Amino acid sequence: MPRSWRLAVAVLAVIIGVAIGYAIQNFITDTAPQVGGRFTMSDHTGKRVSDADFRGKVMVVFFGFTNCPDICPTGLARMAEVMDALGPRAADVQPLFVTVDPGRDTPAVMKSYVEHFSDRIIGLTGTTEQVTMIAKAYRVYFKLHGDPATNPNYVVDHSGFVYVMDRSGRFVGTFNPDSSVDAAVKLIQRAL
Repeated sequence: MPRSWRLAVAVLAVIIGVAIGYAIQNFITDTAPQVGGRFTMSDHTGKRVSDADFRGKVMVVFFGFTNCPDICPTGLARMAEVMDALGPRAADVQPLFVTVDPGRDTPAVMKSYVEHFSDRIIGLTGTTEQVTMIAKAYRVYFKLHGDPATNPNYVVDHSGFVYVMDRSGRFVGTFNPDSSVDAAVKLIQRAL
């Protein structure tokens, strides 16, 4: 094979390799699960808010319900500790507690509950459709056990991750309510 042909084959092989690598990278990126997205809900004062209202701040988002006996109080207490540990940087962070039990968690109930932990946490509630939509966007599992019409003490199973979203609303990572304060602060600092 003449030298010019070998060079042409080598160049073509490099071009094909780069094209395949580019296609694979874009395929993986485009099919990666997205976390987060647009939402419209009511905050704990009854004001209508959307994800756009929090742009420019890092969002720390936790899903739960006010009658939760364990993980929710633990998660909100941890969020309050993390906000304190951030010091002045906490001004750039907005912690959100999103209910998965809109039937009981009215704005007034959410207000009383979140203020128990920190005046920095905003409670979000809404219609069943709004809650389902935001839970789906964040890939949150929740399921009511029992019939709310006949059992006022029904429970709600739900996942327990705390989501960290950067200033433009892109997913950065998660921590658990039992994660150390230092680990949670480091994750939030990556988003700052």
